[in-house]
Amino acid sequence: MPLAALLFLPDSIPAHYNAAGVVDRWGSKYEILIFPAFIVPCGVIWTACGRLHWRGQEEQASELVWLIGGVVQLIVFAALQLYFLYADFRQVEHLGFLPVDIHRLLCAVCGLGLIALGNWMPKLKQPGPMGLRTPWSMKNKTVWRKCQRFGGWSFAAAGAASIAAALLVGGMWCWLWMTLALIAAGAAGVVYSYRIAKAEP
Repeated sequence: MPLAALLFLPDSIPAHYNAAGVVDRWGSKYEILIFPAFIVPCGVIWTACGRLHWRGQEEQASELVWLIGGVVQLIVFAALQLYFLYADFRQVEHLGFLPVDIHRLLCAVCGLGLIALGNWMPKLKQPGPMGLRTPWSMKNKTVWRKCQRFGGWSFAAAGAASIAAALLVGGMWCWLWMTLALIAAGAAGVVYSYRIAKAEP
């Protein structure tokens, strides 16, 4: 995609935007090739980690959690690439003039990813590096399964809150809502794992 875009982009494009969304540096159109060079290794790393973890834990669900995380990351990167290619093509000097709020778009994508991860967390049958991991959730397999089920619900709820934020507010407020939702989900998981570990023999 970036290679094809080179045929249509002007020679000089917005190369960097400041925190206010205003272009503060112009550069060569060939700079768009930097982003794909970063995306591909990230995808390889996520896939390799998933396969190595599955072989170590003998649990396919663990690999799927890694793969879901990798897919979400690649979707986020692809959305960013398309967004900035459009901005480069139109030579947009202020991102606020674009019809799509990139913060809302990425927040919604991350929310969908959290829902997908939350759906797979209950399938993690044995303690490992993935999932709701606390000193108490590792007590035994029964506690682990209960904690992953609760963690799945809480992370899916955080994902739904992130999507709601993308629909209701814009700009950096989306990320604030999403961060608060993740903190709440994590705190609830810690408290639940502590209480369920104390209740189990």
